[in-house]
Amino acid sequence: MSDTELVTDPPQPQPSQKSVLFGPNGLRAGWRVLIFLMLMLALGVIAGLLLRFVLLKDATEFSARNVILSESLSFVVVLLAAMVMGKFEERSIADYGLPPAGFLGKQFWTGAVWGFVMLSFIVALMAATHSYQIVGLAIAPVDVLKYGFLWAVAFLLVGLFEEFTFRGYMQFTLTNGMGFWPAAGITCTVFALGHSRNPGESPLGIIEIVLIALFLCMALRRTGNLWFAIGWHMAFDWGESFFYSTPNSGIQATGHMLKVSLNGSKWLNGGSVGPEASVFDLIVTVAGILLLAKLYPEAKYPVNPVSAPAQELGLGQATTSVAPHQGA
Repeated sequence: MSDTELVTDPPQPQPSQKSVLFGPNGLRAGWRVLIFLMLMLALGVIAGLLLRFVLLKDATEFSARNVILSESLSFVVVLLAAMVMGKFEERSIADYGLPPAGFLGKQFWTGAVWGFVMLSFIVALMAATHSYQIVGLAIAPVDVLKYGFLWAVAFLLVGLFEEFTFRGYMQFTLTNGMGFWPAAGITCTVFALGHSRNPGESPLGIIEIVLIALFLCMALRRTGNLWFAIGWHMAFDWGESFFYSTPNSGIQATGHMLKVSLNGSKWLNGGSVGPEASVFDLIVTVAGILLLAKLYPEAKYPVNPVSAPAQELGLGQATTSVAPHQGA
């Protein structure tokens, strides 16, 4: 280097209003999630008007028919909102955790087995402490298969809607902005707050819903998509509401299979909330998280790079592909 050559510092970016909205790779993740939620709100208003027209006076009844109608429309709303965002970001629904090829596939049914078995452990512990007792059938034997099927369809739609809403686009986009587990902390909190409006819900029930949400985030992280979580969600809710016939987040289903008696302390039986607010749910869910981490040791949740055209629109959030690796 000659004596006359000068060494200068690299130019520093000037602070501007753009830094609030845009990062180095386009519109920040938080703003994209806000746009997504606004789309959901706008579409939800339309869906709500249609739903009110269809359900008429029966809108408040927790029946399989009503759940199928309401959750179908709700899932269409979140799916359309994600597809609109995906159009600008040049991503597919599979990128947001819902590959169509996995519908009713191996991961879904594996999750369903986990969900029903975990609930069965909770109910078995309740029965062993005389907190849960079967009195008889609540419906005619010929109706068991009918209502069992209808509630399975209903809770499949619940699983699709709730998992894709909280752990689909939102989880994916926030992960790009802040990392998986900080994003999971936000989505789990919002998930629990959404359940806080259920009649009969309790503070302990909300805390345990957060824990369940963490389990479902772990399932997403370790399996790479939402199908395990959707299967788990369907089976757990179906087992609560129909098969074991307990309250589900404070709501008793119409057309449940059994007449049951919940006795003793609400710490054991969950009170008006049901098994989700039982101390046994806390024990089983923690055990489920530890077992899931043991059986699925690799993190497979994909974060895909965005294409150049999407970045030019300002919606892209460039990332690098994350290969499966050991750890959380």
